[in-house]
Amino acid sequence: MKRTVLVVWTAVLMTLVLSGCWSRKELNELAVSIGLGIDQTENGYLVTTQIVAPRQAASGAGGANGPPALVMATEESTVIEALRKLTTKLPRKIYLSHLSILLIDESIAREGVLDSLDFLFRDHEVRPNFNVVIVRNGTAHDALSILTPLEQMPARDMFDSLNESEKVWAPTAAVRLLDLMKWFNTEGQQAVLTGLKVVGDIEKGMSKDNISVLDSPAKFEYSGIGVMKDDVLLGWLNESDSKAYNYVTGKVKSTVGKVDCPNQKGKFVMELINSRTKIIPGLKAGGPSATVEVSIEANIAEVECKLDLNDRKVLKEVGELAGRKTRELIEHGIKEVQTRYASDIFGFGQKFHHKYPKQWRVWKEDWDRMFSRMEVEVVVNYEIKGRGRIVNPIQKGILE
Repeated sequence: MKRTVLVVWTAVLMTLVLSGCWSRKELNELAVSIGLGIDQTENGYLVTTQIVAPRQAASGAGGANGPPALVMATEESTVIEALRKLTTKLPRKIYLSHLSILLIDESIAREGVLDSLDFLFRDHEVRPNFNVVIVRNGTAHDALSILTPLEQMPARDMFDSLNESEKVWAPTAAVRLLDLMKWFNTEGQQAVLTGLKVVGDIEKGMSKDNISVLDSPAKFEYSGIGVMKDDVLLGWLNESDSKAYNYVTGKVKSTVGKVDCPNQKGKFVMELINSRTKIIPGLKAGGPSATVEVSIEANIAEVECKLDLNDRKVLKEVGELAGRKTRELIEHGIKEVQTRYASDIFGFGQKFHHKYPKQWRVWKEDWDRMFSRMEVEVVVNYEIKGRGRIVNPIQKGILE
């Protein structure tokens, strides 16, 4: 009997304690934002949000009733004021916990992103795992307004495209808000952000015509990695230098690269399947130096010339050529950042901070200059693992 009473009282107490959260919001009270854009204006900021349209999303692809996502925008002197002001156009409060992507226009990035991001760093509802991207041409508002053919939610399309591009192509970097928070509070490494361009007719891209034809009149594409110093955008790396950045920071998971065939016309293409990077800091003549060791495993993906890939000497030569091309790419990328921007986006300073803490305290105030003059040796260990379903290129007439 006592045991029964105890169980009953326990159940009552749990009901009281777990009855709910005092600050909870029901789904029908919220406008769920999946994409956010911030543009600089004369009066402050134009804040654009792409929100899920509940009725359309529940019924599938939207159909005749409208698109599954809506775009709303308003202007105010601060970001949070603009978000709150959106309630004058919407019957619901903007809910940011499901953000996929944040777009910032380039003018904000050129002056410094911290002011515009401060609210997002502080807000307890914001999960800092969404991607942050700089719009290189046009506005964040225009980019968020384009309808995309593959995904119902355009912001989700941008998120998936950036993360997939980082995995299989390499000249992009999927940077989250959390990454920025860490970089801004870390000595010895500067931040980067990937750029996005809007290509084509933006007005047509905002209509259903953009998803009803085979070749959409307006598209987005990711283009280049932006070099930051503190929170200010200095400039852009081209495709190969962006790939070099990802090699040095160990972010290359898979990519392809072409190399000239030895002693003949044509090219061969290597598919990287595994990559590991190690940065070894050192001292030389009283100053900093570093060695970047990159170990690569790759398959032969395409051959445009006559190569006997059964010959081990030929296979070794192909591997050496691919390794040399990769080393030159990485060396050029490092040198470009050193001489043009003097901003340590690779994290060399962080390595010195960990290995030589006393020396780092002397160097850190003058690290930009020391980084720009630092000698960096690149070593690439390149191993060919496979040659594909066929070994040698098919010769013309062999099947006749």
